[in-house]
Amino acid sequence: MDEIKQMLLKMQKDMARQKQDMLDMKEDIKSTINNNINDKFNILDKKNSILEKKIEEQSTKINSLERRIRQKNLVIFGVEECEKSYHELEDIIINIIKMYFKLSCDRSQIEAIRRLGKKGGNVRPIVITFSTVGFKLKILKNKSYLRNTSYYIKEDYPKEVLNKRKELQAQLHKEREAGNIAFIKYDKLIVLNKNKSNHNQQMGKKNMSESPEIIPPHSGGHKAQHESKKPSKKNKASNMRDYIFQKPKPNYTRTDTTQEQANTSQSNLA
Repeated sequence: MDEIKQMLLKMQKDMARQKQDMLDMKEDIKSTINNNINDKFNILDKKNSILEKKIEEQSTKINSLERRIRQKNLVIFGVEECEKSYHELEDIIINIIKMYFKLSCDRSQIEAIRRLGKKGGNVRPIVITFSTVGFKLKILKNKSYLRNTSYYIKEDYPKEVLNKRKELQAQLHKEREAGNIAFIKYDKLIVLNKNKSNHNQQMGKKNMSESPEIIPPHSGGHKAQHESKKPSKKNKASNMRDYIFQKPKPNYTRTDTTQEQANTSQSNLA
């Protein structure tokens, strides 16, 4: 009986040890699998970060390229669709520029021209690509000339930028109501604190008023100050006058005696 009990106890111990070994093996397998999965996820995460960075860079380049492409563009609204060809549309735009903007314009200053959207009920706007940015800026600067007409012009922005500008309109009105100088530049809201700018201007005026007086180099005050530092010099006329009145007079008596002796010697020789 004792032997059987010992065998049973040994079997139980062996089973317990095998069970523990299996549990340890299970943990090792789980840990190994998790480590492998974590390593793979880390590799995928790095690749994803690299891809996101590249996509962001490519997106920035595309936006910059699109902005540069549209740099010479203007969009004009309100032009009736009465043209029958591309050249007729060019002539219409050239006549509008000559008539309202008083600028000399011909086909060489227009690189491309087209209408936006599908032909339908509404009058489609026209996108004009000029040959130079300078000519486009001349027209944009004088867009107020179209104030009392059926036409108006705007910058050519991508759809995403237009949506962003619409979203910024509410914040723009709030900033202006608060007394700040605010405007939208491309797709960003620029806000200048009016009170701060006024304070800076007042400080600048105060510093100017408190600054010491600067005497111009050709003014009388500067000349007097400069002359006060220099040693006094007498002019040439006063030096001659002092020489005449201060130097002892020559002895004319001695000269006359010498002259008489010379005359006497000449008469004796004769």
